[in-house]
Amino acid sequence: MAKNMHMSSSSLRRHLLAEGASYQKIKDESRREIATEMLCFSDASIAEVSERVGFADTSSFVRSFRAWTGVTPKAYRDHAKPMLRPRRS
Repeated sequence: MAKNMHMSSSSLRRHLLAEGASYQKIKDESRREIATEMLCFSDASIAEVSERVGFADTSSFVRSFRAWTGVTPKAYRDHAKPMLRPRRS
């Protein structure tokens, strides 16, 4: 990432720290955003979502997702899907 921005990794780290961020925080936020969208708007399995967001195994993804949201990916999907369905008159 630093190389793409034409700076050293220590410079990038300093800039992120000055903004109150870190590479890990940015990576986790991106992973969480992609995972929640996939859980809401696709029928991909939890394992497929886990792989798509870069986890080596599903159990690590489930632990991280629970830390991010307070619920498991399945519980998140089960709660979100009914809210996204169109109302019937």
